[in-house]
Amino acid sequence: MPRKSFVIASAAVAALAAASLGLAHAADVEPKIDDPVSLRMNLMKDAGAAVGIMAAIAKGEAEFEPRAVKGALLTLNAVALGFPAQFPQGATSETSEAAPAIWDDAAGFQETAAKFIADTQQAKSMPMTNADEMKAALGLVAQNCKACHENYRVKKN
Repeated sequence: MPRKSFVIASAAVAALAAASLGLAHAADVEPKIDDPVSLRMNLMKDAGAAVGIMAAIAKGEAEFEPRAVKGALLTLNAVALGFPAQFPQGATSETSEAAPAIWDDAAGFQETAAKFIADTQQAKSMPMTNADEMKAALGLVAQNCKACHENYRVKKN
């Protein structure tokens, strides 16, 4: 492997590892095909890792690597596509951070999820040749994370 490719690959792996450390609590939930709570918690872990890669690049903590960014955006889009289906009525648990507003305001939640899908679709097709372009894509998708967390996630201390 040429030196530059090794450095780029190492930076991407380091960014993913750093992002994953902050999400260790979600990794404690074994995904089960018949348990939407475990599936959505693992989806959120994957989304957090993807955003973590892009955030590390945006902060200058990792070198811009177009393949790592493209992978992160594809992950976010896949999460967006599968996420809304993981909230059937009453699908909650002690470990879930899903707020009752998800079911009380089902139309609002579905609208928020549809925007996440549309924005990740757009972001994954944006040009990705430098960190500034990546920051624009990150800003587009991150606004969805914030909106959903503020309105449809239980606030924990």
